[in-house]
Amino acid sequence: MIKQETFKILKKIAAFYDQFAFDQEKVDLWHEVLKRYSFDEVQKNLFSYVAKSCNPPCLYDLVHKQEGSRTIPNAEETKILLIRNYVPASEEVVQHNLAKMRAILGIKRGQANEQI
Repeated sequence: MIKQETFKILKKIAAFYDQFAFDQEKVDLWHEVLKRYSFDEVQKNLFSYVAKSCNPPCLYDLVHKQEGSRTIPNAEETKILLIRNYVPASEEVVQHNLAKMRAILGIKRGQANEQI
């Protein structure tokens, strides 16, 4: 992206958000970040962001893909993530943690029912 395109992006942001102001310093600083991205990619992210937010975007919002990048998963997506990422503890870890719990509670193996 060239500096003129960075200016165009900032001008569009100012058109969408009345509270957004920019000067030459902001153009220069934003350009330092945006110069490695394509104008079309940044503009696409801007339009996607504008449709979802009443606050002006920051640089992060313009350089990262908007689909799902800042959304909270719904119940179904959460189930899928949990199932996909589930790694059961080894038997050794389970037995070690059970022994720690018994020690904390003062329970000797086989005596839990006798105390009731």
